[in-house]
Amino acid sequence: MTDLPFKFDEIGYWSELKLESVEKYGAAYTTAFANFPNLKKYYIDGFSGAGVHISRTTGARVEGSPARALKVTPPFDGFYFIDFDADKTEYLRTLCGSRRDVQIHTGDANKYLTEELLPTIQYKNFNRALCLLDPYGLDLDWDVIMQAGQSKAVDMFLNFPVMDMNRNAIWRNPDKVPRSGVDRMTKLWGDESWREAAYAESRQTSLFGPEIVKQGNEQIVAAFRNRLKTVAGFGFVPDPLPMRNSRNAVVYYLFFASPKAVAEKIITDIFNNYRNRS
Repeated sequence: MTDLPFKFDEIGYWSELKLESVEKYGAAYTTAFANFPNLKKYYIDGFSGAGVHISRTTGARVEGSPARALKVTPPFDGFYFIDFDADKTEYLRTLCGSRRDVQIHTGDANKYLTEELLPTIQYKNFNRALCLLDPYGLDLDWDVIMQAGQSKAVDMFLNFPVMDMNRNAIWRNPDKVPRSGVDRMTKLWGDESWREAAYAESRQTSLFGPEIVKQGNEQIVAAFRNRLKTVAGFGFVPDPLPMRNSRNAVVYYLFFASPKAVAEKIITDIFNNYRNRS
């Protein structure tokens, strides 16, 4: 279809592995609940896109996360796809056809998730959800993560966009970071404690006192992982998977968080299949 009002997103090798990881875990997830017919299981895609990508390597079409989730066996009981781009959600509707188990929402994923959808996904309600949060950059609100963790009913994949953070918020000189970058980083982190993870005092001093040194990605990622456990309340958060670009630089980390120990074991096995690739 050459007359589409938008272009499919191009994705690299590691993004294709991310989609494989989510698909594999989705099948394990629904299988684990197969013997609990009274418990409803849902798939939530907070930044779903059009459901189709273009491989930067081959130029071929690649099924996106919504299309893959729809094919998972045993199936989910319902699907929620959210994206702010009306052209992409309209195309996604054509992929889903007349399926009654699919809800597609065009608009702000943060608002829809926190105000409408996540309050209904609760352990006490005998429902569960696998949620993919793959924002286009620093576009995710901590409240979404917090609600998911506190529900005790959500398993979550999260794109932690370190490259976007370094470009827009975490600079070597924190005094020069624009206000917009600071605000976006605080929105994702939940408060300004991200500064403690991003900067440290150097042992060297100048005439003006201790120098402030920007921390590496590893320190920031470790602090966020701890935050998912101690603040959001996810019981199990394995080491995230670094996702790279064609120059082998880390673009983002793929986090997984769950209230269940068995989930951590499953995703650790999946991540380890990809971890040492380059």
